[in-house]
Amino acid sequence: MINIPYRPLSAVRYSLAIWFIGFIWECIVFITPALSTIPAIEYISKMPAIALPLLVVLPILTIYFTKTYLKDTKDKAEEAKLLGITFLSVNLALDLAMYLTIADRNYHSHLLIWIYYALLLGIPYYIGKRIQVSEVA
Repeated sequence: MINIPYRPLSAVRYSLAIWFIGFIWECIVFITPALSTIPAIEYISKMPAIALPLLVVLPILTIYFTKTYLKDTKDKAEEAKLLGITFLSVNLALDLAMYLTIADRNYHSHLLIWIYYALLLGIPYYIGKRIQVSEVA
């Protein structure tokens, strides 16, 4: 049996919104000379001007989208898990497509990108479990 999210189009739409916000910020950083010349933090981030602000924005967006998505669902923990998998899948696929086409082969060798992926997977599940427990109590 294949599990799909309760509202798959909404899940993908939220995933795309998260990715596009990061992409737009990345474009702004690349066209701003003062931001694009900030040196890399070895093993942590290749582009700290992109990664560090997104480290604040990404969890906020993920929490908001998760709570919005889970409003009408019955099994919030299971739906949240599927939502997190959707967030991760869409963002990972778009990141790979983007960075492989621009010949940036070491993009995924930095820690912050893996932290983002873990947050995309973990935050929805955590929020779903919390909401489900609070509704039962």
